[in-house]
Amino acid sequence: MQFTRLRLSGFKSFVEPTELIIEPGLTGVVGPNGCGKSNLIEAIRWVMGETSAKKMRGGAMDDVIFSGTSLRPARNLAEVTLSLDNAQRTAPAAYNDADEIEVTRRIERESGSTYLINGSEVRARDVQLLFADLATGAHSTALVSQGQIGALINAKPIQRRHVLEEAAGISGLHSRRHEAELRLRAAETNMERLEDVVLSMEGQLQGLKRQARQATRYRNISGHIRKQEALQLHIRYSEAEAAATKAAEDLKTAETRVAEITRVAAAATTAQQEIGEKLPPLRQAEAERAAALHRLTLAREGLDAEEARARENQSRLEGRLAQIGGDMAREEQHAKEGDSQIERLEGERRNLEEAREHEVDRGETAEVKTAETLENLTTRETALDGAGLQAAAEEAQRNALGGEIENARHRLTRLTERRDQISAERSRLEAEAAQAGQVEVTDTVIAEAIETAGQAHDAVEVVEKARSDAQVVEAQARDLLQSLEKELGRVGGEESALTRLLDGDKDDLWPPLIDALTVEAGYEAALGAALGEDLDVPSDTGAPVHWREFPPFDATPALPDGCAPLSDYVKGPAALTRRLSQIGVLTTGVRGSEISPALVQGQRLVSRDGDLWRWDGYTATSGAPTPAAQRLAQRNHLENLARERAELEERVAAAQTKFDAAAEAAREVVAAEQAGREKARAADINVRQMQETHARAVAARTERLSRLNGLAESWTETSGDMGEAEAQQNTAEKALAEMPAAELVREAVATLRAEVAVLRREHSEAVNARDQLIAEARGRANRLAAIGQETNAWQGRKASAGEQIEQLGERRDEAAAELAIAVAIPSQIAERRVALLDQIASAETLRNEAADALAQTEAALAGCEKEARDSSEALSTAREDRVRVEARVAQSAQSIDEVTSRM
Repeated sequence: MQFTRLRLSGFKSFVEPTELIIEPGLTGVVGPNGCGKSNLIEAIRWVMGETSAKKMRGGAMDDVIFSGTSLRPARNLAEVTLSLDNAQRTAPAAYNDADEIEVTRRIERESGSTYLINGSEVRARDVQLLFADLATGAHSTALVSQGQIGALINAKPIQRRHVLEEAAGISGLHSRRHEAELRLRAAETNMERLEDVVLSMEGQLQGLKRQARQATRYRNISGHIRKQEALQLHIRYSEAEAAATKAAEDLKTAETRVAEITRVAAAATTAQQEIGEKLPPLRQAEAERAAALHRLTLAREGLDAEEARARENQSRLEGRLAQIGGDMAREEQHAKEGDSQIERLEGERRNLEEAREHEVDRGETAEVKTAETLENLTTRETALDGAGLQAAAEEAQRNALGGEIENARHRLTRLTERRDQISAERSRLEAEAAQAGQVEVTDTVIAEAIETAGQAHDAVEVVEKARSDAQVVEAQARDLLQSLEKELGRVGGEESALTRLLDGDKDDLWPPLIDALTVEAGYEAALGAALGEDLDVPSDTGAPVHWREFPPFDATPALPDGCAPLSDYVKGPAALTRRLSQIGVLTTGVRGSEISPALVQGQRLVSRDGDLWRWDGYTATSGAPTPAAQRLAQRNHLENLARERAELEERVAAAQTKFDAAAEAAREVVAAEQAGREKARAADINVRQMQETHARAVAARTERLSRLNGLAESWTETSGDMGEAEAQQNTAEKALAEMPAAELVREAVATLRAEVAVLRREHSEAVNARDQLIAEARGRANRLAAIGQETNAWQGRKASAGEQIEQLGERRDEAAAELAIAVAIPSQIAERRVALLDQIASAETLRNEAADALAQTEAALAGCEKEARDSSEALSTAREDRVRVEARVAQSAQSIDEVTSRM
């Protein structure tokens, strides 16, 4: 298959229509990462029928449509067209009318894909088969992706088979075979379902037969049931009439009792109304007197509350006077405390002003001393710095010379060790070269190993031929065994189906007579035409319809010439003896229409084809086989199937034995082939090891020569470096000996450092004294300012205490006047309480009298109400009894009507 052009539109990054021309030879696409090179291969896979969105690097198939950018909107349609060269006209017949075939796949967002070949819409399956027939497709190994080579190397046998089928160009056939197998499995599934349906229908048929027999029993029992029902209805009618008479008598008694109770209830109601008219005036008088008593009681409670409030006010005023006295004492104490504090602050202020008179002189003296000590310290520190720098420079130079000498010594040591190592390495390499020349593999030995490997491969080819022949024999034996097993399965399935069909009525209560007959082959149609539906009748005398056994005729009427009795070909129960003896079967060459007039009463003639002639002139020609004939034929066929199954089982056993022998021979040849391959592989490994050993020896010899040359150059270089290191060591030792002693410089630096320490301590003491004088002067100034503020605060507190004392005196006088008034109130309340108690006693007497009169009247009313309520309840009960009796009367009448109607 030759691709000539790939056209994309809206597919992934190809938003604009893009066309890739695929010229003869090699066509390559080069570009940076992310430019869309992989999208071209994915477009080819996609148009060839790829259905996995994951292999298209997406989550759904709609992801192949251009999804838009910040500058361009998304597309809703993507299309890819692949053009195929058909100049040789090798395409399938449906598409072989053009020099070029265009395969197009179009997808619309959320609507799925559409396939077209040369502009005509086709199925996705058609496109996949088009490419599969030409040994390619979306999953073809010709499309090599990343990691596919490694996957092919590590592939399993079933995956390698897919590659070989594609290389052989039979992928399309394999795909079609798979589709045909799926259809075949679906057909087999449908057949199984049909068998289940047939079995279900047979079960329903058996159930319907049982229901028919039950219906027959039901009709036989229905007559007896109707007689018993008529007797029962007569008894119920008599009972209903008696109940109606009794209910009429009870109704009269109930009506009389209702009238008497009604009169008693009316009298009780009249007395209740009379007593009820007397109650309102009595209740009004009792309520007025109770209200007067309540008002007096409230007035007494008000006096008690007023007295409690007066006493509470008296206690409150006494506490207020005590609090005012305490506040006046506290304010007087604050005034005295202010006077003492102001006097103390004035003395402290005078002491501080005296101390400030000499602080200027002391400060100037401290400044002069601080400047002198700073000057002396600066001079000595400068001298110390110069001496320290000189000593550090000399020490650094001395250390550098010492380090240079030490480095030269270490370098000499290393170079000496290096030269010794070079000498040892040269000796070792020379010894290895002498030893390697004795153990190297020669070209003659390698040639002999190659010849041995070739002989092993020739033996493998011979065994492969034998293995191929053995596998052919095994395949032939397997095909024969499978065909016989398939035929055995067919015969067994047919036998099982016929067995289920013929044994379907075994659980029937009265099995039909046909199941007890044995008919010679070829006479099934004759028996079916002679007896027909009579064969479905059982021979059990308990069945409603059955065959009954009678003794044979004393003188059996003879059948016409040219026929034999059917009993010669049919064996069955004795109940059919009379019937079968009077049915004749035509012999060969005899026509039934010619001898049928000779039939006597009750006789019949049948042919083997199913023609029927009856003694009374009834004639039926053979047509479709009757159910009885079919059933008998099926039973005979079942016996033939059993014999055929036994023969097939013997043939299958023989074929299985032959196949096992061929399989065992094939396994032995395969084992021999594997052993030969292992031997050839071992020979190849031996040759490869010898060649690798020889190559390693040559490489090692070359490496040793190169190494010896390098060691010679290293020896010369190391010797020169050793001379240079010895000269450098001598120069450094001479310069170190010429330098002055380091102890003198260290002593001068130590003397200067001690003088500087003393001067630093003197300067620090002068600075501390000056800072202390400054801090003391600042503290005195701050304390004088604070004393002024505290003095003003205490004077303000003293004036505030005087004002508070005056206000508290006024509040004390007001509280004393209010206390005198509150003390007089309780005596006034006591006088008012005595008068109120006399009024309460008179009101209670009047209220009790009114309450007693009301209670007596209410008791009389309660008695009348109870009598009226009892009368009402008795009347209600009597009425309910009357209603129940009326219901019994109506029910009795309804029962009589119902029984009459049913009768």
